[in-house]
Amino acid sequence: MLPPFRVFWWNAARYVRRHRLLALANILGIALGIAVYLAIRIANESASRAFAASVDLVAGRAHLEIRGDVDERLWPEVARQPDVAAVTGILETIVALPDRPGDYLRLTGVDVFTALPFQTYCLAVGGNAPGDASWFSHPGQIAVTAEFAQKRGLHVGSELRGVVDGRSQTFTVSAIVEPGETPVNDSHFAAIDIGWMQELLRRPGKLSALQILLRDPQQIDSATAALQKVAPGLTVAPPARRSAQVGKMIAAFQLNLTALSMVSLLVGVFLIYNTVSASVARRRVQIGILRALGLSAVQVRGLFLGEALLYAIPGVLLGALGGVALARLLTGTVQQTISALYALVTVDRLWLSPQQFAVATFFGIGTALVGAWSPAADAARVEPVDALRRGTEKPREVSSANRWWLAGLAVLVAGALCGWLALSGWPPWLAFGGALAVLVAAACFAPLALRAASAIGIWLGGRTLLPASRRLLRSLCRNAITVGALAAAVAMFIALVVMVFSFRRSLEAWIGKGIIADLFIAPAANQTLGLNSYLPPEAIAWLRARPEVLAADTFRERPVSVNGAQAVMVVLDGAYRHNLTFLEADDTPAMARVFAGDAAVVTEPFSRKYRVHAGDAVVVETPRGPVELPIAGVYADYSRDQGILMVGTHWFAKYWDDTRAMSAAVYLRPGASASALEDDFRAAFADADQFAIHSSRALRTGVMHVFDQTFAITEVLRTVSIIVAIAGVFLSMTVMVVERRRELALLRALGGTPGYVGGLVFTEAGLLGCTAAILGVLAGIPLAMVLTWIVNPAFFGWTIQLSLPWAVLLSTPLWTTAAALGAAWWPARIARRVEIAEALHEE
Repeated sequence: MLPPFRVFWWNAARYVRRHRLLALANILGIALGIAVYLAIRIANESASRAFAASVDLVAGRAHLEIRGDVDERLWPEVARQPDVAAVTGILETIVALPDRPGDYLRLTGVDVFTALPFQTYCLAVGGNAPGDASWFSHPGQIAVTAEFAQKRGLHVGSELRGVVDGRSQTFTVSAIVEPGETPVNDSHFAAIDIGWMQELLRRPGKLSALQILLRDPQQIDSATAALQKVAPGLTVAPPARRSAQVGKMIAAFQLNLTALSMVSLLVGVFLIYNTVSASVARRRVQIGILRALGLSAVQVRGLFLGEALLYAIPGVLLGALGGVALARLLTGTVQQTISALYALVTVDRLWLSPQQFAVATFFGIGTALVGAWSPAADAARVEPVDALRRGTEKPREVSSANRWWLAGLAVLVAGALCGWLALSGWPPWLAFGGALAVLVAAACFAPLALRAASAIGIWLGGRTLLPASRRLLRSLCRNAITVGALAAAVAMFIALVVMVFSFRRSLEAWIGKGIIADLFIAPAANQTLGLNSYLPPEAIAWLRARPEVLAADTFRERPVSVNGAQAVMVVLDGAYRHNLTFLEADDTPAMARVFAGDAAVVTEPFSRKYRVHAGDAVVVETPRGPVELPIAGVYADYSRDQGILMVGTHWFAKYWDDTRAMSAAVYLRPGASASALEDDFRAAFADADQFAIHSSRALRTGVMHVFDQTFAITEVLRTVSIIVAIAGVFLSMTVMVVERRRELALLRALGGTPGYVGGLVFTEAGLLGCTAAILGVLAGIPLAMVLTWIVNPAFFGWTIQLSLPWAVLLSTPLWTTAAALGAAWWPARIARRVEIAEALHEE
């Protein structure tokens, strides 16, 4: 019996060493796919872990927390509960640091006496210390983390200027937060005395949460039920649930990025298939000899699967290194998107875990094995007698490829079913089944596309076009795989371009109708740190008192429990400006009910998520208990994919003792000057530089900038998928040159010049590239429909009107064909340099 390892080393490993260029192309293809997938996974997990770390640091050892607009008079009542061992209060806010644009502190007011049992960190005392009289007698004494202080050159006694709700405040660093029993993983955490925090926020007697230690943590369910009776309208839950809720909100965003990153791995399957197929075809005689010497079919299959692993293992290692590097670039984009749409988060460090690399390794090796499985199976079926008969495999290969379109139709039917199920209440991820079906179907129709291209080339004729067109069909199966890979990448490129273009057009129409005020005024921190700061009441009063101001409508949002789940509630004060696009019910009577305090309206994502429509009602948890709220209508909105419940101040004031607003929309009387009002506002308020004041046009521009940031990451995904696909053309043409060395040498011996031989390679590459580009564009449009009409509604609840960027659609075949010709330069160079005598020599 032949020793398996020695056979593998003599046969597969030696073949890989002799064709280093092919091996390198495969390794880089897998490495690119792994790098993109791993980078997206690391960036997503780093953002999620960073938010969870901020929650854990504030919550400390607490088993439960009561969260919402908490009256501090509830504190002693909670402490008297028999299940409660200890309780402390906290008050939280975000402090912008204007001297360091974009920087901030997550400031937490704590009671230093009752908080000790909860703290997982230590305060390194220097100068004024928590517990000393100065911590209470002087406002603005804060403790910051050691990492925050070190990066910004701060020390005990340093002063720091911050802005809270549009008001400037000078803070003094009086202590350093250092690790206790757990690391301090949120460098932006800072602590202040809770009394001074209430003064700073002008919220006397108010808390963000009460944190609770239980006497018996095993009785958490009964304790939660008892505390909920004491605190109606407030959320009673373990602190970890907050990070879990944010995780659920951003799960759809992260899943979409991960799914898009998998496209590169899909193209990698095609690359491996091409290479191993060529390896099987070239070594067919060797396979027959090995079978005659006693190598079993299973061992032959293992031989070629092992060859695929020779590409996969270094590809995975290289991809892991590239993934970490790429993650450093992508994390900033992911962080900005999550902060703008979901919750403020800053990623101070990448979160790397063995599980991430294990999953990436699994996908990398799986990509190689899936791509190599079919050609390895073909090799296992080779009979020793047939191996010496040249060409016996071609009819079978061509016959098989000719029937691929039937599989393509079946896949499309399955994809349509997946899309229908995703929109009918089944798991949203089924929508990706529809997208995958379009990509696979495009590959299945590649043989038909090649036959059409070959027929057109033969009809046009030409010195190189005619023979190149005929050669397309000689390796129909392998060429179809190449065309399918490139078509899939082009289809994904087109689909992403069309989806983003359509989304942008829909968004432009939405903001064109919705943003109509003359000026918008808000704390500047809200632009970079999310909606966390409030306008001073005196600023709103000043605006409404100005004679040139027709109206100053205010806006705020806050989290709220609706039907037992977390949602976003928007509170409006003013009048309806006919700036909303309603999908259900008439807008005027619906908004009249909202401002009268009789009902609410909801966004389309909210309607889809909670399955409510005009005429239904939802149950909202308020400080005065659960309240049933009728829904008067549903309107289009693209600002929050988790949905919005919009109410008027009349209804809100019945249940919440909070009149704060986050922004004001100012409407001027005819002839009034917006710039003059802006100048007067800045002159009236000493800290007016801490306010963002925008015209309608400037705000629209800012919204579109956020949109561009959100979709910036798709540029990376599109670029990588095209690079990998072009590598497929390079690989295919290189394989063709290597496989047909004897044929090319024979052409040279019969009088063909090196230029003619190189021209054949270029022409064939151009045909492959052009065919794949046209097929990719034709597949990209239905794929864009799936992403726009199925994936987006299933995951985000948005309705997007499909718009086609004709300039991109028409130019794609041109640059794709040019890229394919560029990829053929090196294979053509090899073909021109074929040594006639050596290539014609039979081994």
